[in-house]
Amino acid sequence: MKNLLGILYGAVFGVANVIPGVSGGTMLVAFGCYDKVCGALALDFKEIKKNIKFLLFFAVGAALGIVGFSNIITWFFEKFPTETYMFFIGLILGSIPLIIRNATLKEKFKPICAVPFLGALALVIGLAVLENNSADPAPVTVKETADPYVYEVTFTNNGGQTVTEWWIEHEWDMDNVSGVTDWFVEEGNVKADIKKGFTDKLFGKPGDEIITPLENSEIKPGESVSFKLRSTESAFILTPKYSYAVTPMFIATIILASFAAAVAMIIPGVSGSFIMVLLGTYATVINAVKEFNFAILIPTAIGVLLGLIFGAKLIRLLLKKHRLIVFSAILGLCAGSLYAILPEGFGLNTDTFIGLIALLAGGALSFFVGRNTKAEE
Repeated sequence: MKNLLGILYGAVFGVANVIPGVSGGTMLVAFGCYDKVCGALALDFKEIKKNIKFLLFFAVGAALGIVGFSNIITWFFEKFPTETYMFFIGLILGSIPLIIRNATLKEKFKPICAVPFLGALALVIGLAVLENNSADPAPVTVKETADPYVYEVTFTNNGGQTVTEWWIEHEWDMDNVSGVTDWFVEEGNVKADIKKGFTDKLFGKPGDEIITPLENSEIKPGESVSFKLRSTESAFILTPKYSYAVTPMFIATIILASFAAAVAMIIPGVSGSFIMVLLGTYATVINAVKEFNFAILIPTAIGVLLGLIFGAKLIRLLLKKHRLIVFSAILGLCAGSLYAILPEGFGLNTDTFIGLIALLAGGALSFFVGRNTKAEE
């Protein structure tokens, strides 16, 4: 059972780091294995030897979470965002008793602890606001034309790097379509791979309907591609997928962004993947993971490895010297995470009701794990 739990913890940690806005560090705290993982990442060989069995199974789970489950969890966030985010909120809430127990292992909270708590809380909320207001580096816009069945679509590269490969996934919004759906590219230098007919809301595969360029797929910074779609329904969703040109400068950017993201990855409440979004490397790295593009994966791995080691050593040093202060900050980071991942669809509706069940399930899971986890010095 412990081995299976190690795989589960690793998988949740890996999945959390794939989703912008969700903190892998918070998940480590929720499952009571923060000290063990930080000890291993800091290359503390005494800690590694002590927890080697757990760490091996955790590593297997993390690899499965990042590579194997990234598409699955992305699908859950796309199809059931409210329920999925509320499950993660439950994991965070259920972990609070364990965090308090770890914090007060040697001494009780003091008034000064409010300073790191409020500072960390403000940091996460500030990052969340920044994320909500950050510009989309590659937006797809849809405009109506004089013909009510024809729509002009524009895909723009707002990033600082040339897009070398791109495609657009077409999906029907099944809450708003009226029946059998049909569409095709009417005008533009693109083609569509289409499977017509009903698309099931629960098991539909948006990847079955893809728009790709006919010839040159390169889009330079500030440039755009436009084409027209003829559709029997207006309730369609277009999702861009793309990768940037791989240049020496961009490789250096990927290493630095991966380093920064990895340091953030193990700080509870801070999303490592959102750091990559801010630095413009998220889409490229995610596509590289899915396509096993080693030209991107190798520099990413170098940056992540260096960032994890540096970040873990820093956090362990702070925990040794200022344990109560650090855990007060961790509580603030976790509290801020509740705001950061609060779903937009939250309200008096069916999704929120089901989400409350998911929240209770997540809370019960992390509370149960925390209750059976020994606080570590």
